[in-house]
Amino acid sequence: MATKAEFTPEEWSVVRDAPYLAAMAVTVAGASGLIGTIKEAFAATSSLVEGTKSQNDLIRAISGREEIQAAQESIRSLVQPQPGTDLAGFKSKIQTLVSERVHTAVGVLARKGGTQDVAAYRDFVKGVGERVSQAASEGGFLGFGGERVSEGERTMLAALDQALTV
Repeated sequence: MATKAEFTPEEWSVVRDAPYLAAMAVTVAGASGLIGTIKEAFAATSSLVEGTKSQNDLIRAISGREEIQAAQESIRSLVQPQPGTDLAGFKSKIQTLVSERVHTAVGVLARKGGTQDVAAYRDFVKGVGERVSQAASEGGFLGFGGERVSEGERTMLAALDQALTV
């Protein structure tokens, strides 16, 4: 199993940040409203923190408190919306960034980690995305009706699945 020491700082940043970016991308892909967005943010945070209980050392390492803080700082600098950017452009930027980062992270793990690390990482990232997508209904009224996973979220989850292949 791979440890943080086996990665360059750039490689570690990509591996560490990708699950957090995936959670953000799924949240942005849906139109959950304020309450739904809060539910999705809570689902993202709890999914990522649950990584500290993983059987896999790598997943536990990227889920530690210091790594969460480092990932948040790193992501803030990556996804700053530019003035005048519309929501569709912002969503597209995040989807592209997530696809690239997740694919790169899996490639790095395939080279440096074992098959167990790659499988655990894929399951972890996919699980985070799915849990966020299931956290709130989309398109309902006052919490009633709507669909559990929106078309935008399904599209993002499909892009995430594709990015998780090497």
